[in-house]
Amino acid sequence: MPKDTLNNLDELEKQNIATALWMKDFQVKKIPKNVKTRILSNKNSPEAFGTRMKHRIQDLMDNTDSFTPSYRERYNKLLEHCDSLTPLQAYAMNHLLGLDSSRGYQDVPLEANLEFPRDFAPQLGYQVGWHFFVGQCRDTRRREYGILVSFYRYSLLPPEMAHSFGLTDWDNQIFEMQLAVAREGEEHLQARPFALAGTTGLLKFSNQPFHYEAGNNRIISLQENELFPLRLQAWGVNQGGEEDVELEVDLGFSSKKDFLLQGNQGCLPCCCNIGTLYYSATNLRLEPGSLLKLGGEEITLTQGQFWFDHQWGNGLEPLGNSRCKVVRAASILTKPSQSRGWDWFMAQFDDDRQMTMYAPHTDENLGYYGQTGEEPPGNMNVQVKGQFIDAEHRVVDMMGTLKVDKWVKSVKSSDPENYFITDTWYPDQWNFQFQDMVPEDLREFTMTPIVAGGQTGYNASGAQYSEGGVNIRNNEGRFLGRGFAESVYYADALGNMLSLAGIPDTPKIRKLMETPVPSSLLKLKGLLYMAWPPHQRKLKKMLEKCLEQGLPVDFIK
Repeated sequence: MPKDTLNNLDELEKQNIATALWMKDFQVKKIPKNVKTRILSNKNSPEAFGTRMKHRIQDLMDNTDSFTPSYRERYNKLLEHCDSLTPLQAYAMNHLLGLDSSRGYQDVPLEANLEFPRDFAPQLGYQVGWHFFVGQCRDTRRREYGILVSFYRYSLLPPEMAHSFGLTDWDNQIFEMQLAVAREGEEHLQARPFALAGTTGLLKFSNQPFHYEAGNNRIISLQENELFPLRLQAWGVNQGGEEDVELEVDLGFSSKKDFLLQGNQGCLPCCCNIGTLYYSATNLRLEPGSLLKLGGEEITLTQGQFWFDHQWGNGLEPLGNSRCKVVRAASILTKPSQSRGWDWFMAQFDDDRQMTMYAPHTDENLGYYGQTGEEPPGNMNVQVKGQFIDAEHRVVDMMGTLKVDKWVKSVKSSDPENYFITDTWYPDQWNFQFQDMVPEDLREFTMTPIVAGGQTGYNASGAQYSEGGVNIRNNEGRFLGRGFAESVYYADALGNMLSLAGIPDTPKIRKLMETPVPSSLLKLKGLLYMAWPPHQRKLKKMLEKCLEQGLPVDFIK
């Protein structure tokens, strides 16, 4: 790519690079010389991204997973659009791949065996991973804010395939950052999402001490061998209103609690080489000197509590096959689930007590997802599980029920031109009831958003979610604490993903994107394979191990 074509990059790619470097507009003179060289390199060219994506898809077609319906027709159609791809188009197209896309990444281990500081780092051999901060804080005028910052990375190719193209593990990454701020009683603002390729040279990491950069956005630990205390700096622009609003955070965090190892010692789950490894810091304290800039106003933050997650794994985006043949054979004989997604919550109460709760979406509640009608859905009741952490860091597994009795329609976007308004109904109030495994004063409470009008945002791939700060009160209205509520995969994102991938949204294309139905012959092969008693025993043993390593029992009913 000749040097004089830097200004001729795809407009959305220029926006993404500018946003990463904290520029409202793309200005060549402000881009570091070494980064210009990387941006203009062959590895970062549209032709190179297209070639690599073609190879990826052709490999999936040439080396099919056993006991998996054929994606050949879908993949042939995707190949027609791979001649030239921007990094964002390649990223969005990855989300259109089938179950076989989980192949080739570093195996999720049988047991977590987390080690620190090693596992503070982004784990680039896995398909996806994120470092995620959410919480609420107060300024000198006692105004309350909810803030979300997420550093999310995605390995476009399985590592060995990436290396065959001369890419390093960091070259192989697509990075996106989520930044959102809501001032209580006002409006939720998300910075427009951006996707950044590792081949630009804008992603940097070192682990002694932890130092993670994406352009000018950074997470920096302040001492070796420890993640906390750290500094978090991020910037973005909301383009969804009459005027653009700049958002910037410069936050310091400390932690006095041990990490919470989610699931079974960090497996949630570890099952047949897919799943996730996952740990959390449950009660981060906001340090003095933390700042927020909102629409030109510089705000000094005086106190706050936050939550941190680091999670990584395979088979999440897109949903992926088990890497165990016997599990795939058994799965082909069962009715595939029509639902995906989850509702997740964190709560921080007085006396240094916290909760994390999770409710996976189920086919029984399909009538509540993807709703865009004039009237909101009715009351939704689901089972919820989670963990309670007391002041001494004793962790108790808990279960209960969740009722959603208020809904809000998503009618805005931080970048409407590229991230489409979905008009989808999202939960807007959550009523929890727990059994006696938690303290009596926390067995019934309600979470209510700190702002009206919804708290939806977008991933750079086009998927929409809702996430924002909540206040927590008991049935008598007494204030108990603050938290965050997350709702994922309520909206149909296919049209947005197709648009971002550069693929027309037509009925024929949508038909190809439906989950393929296994043929009668494939089902017969699965039936014969599972009829052999040793395979039945192997499946039983594997599922027992998966349950032991964090797989929710609901997933195998």
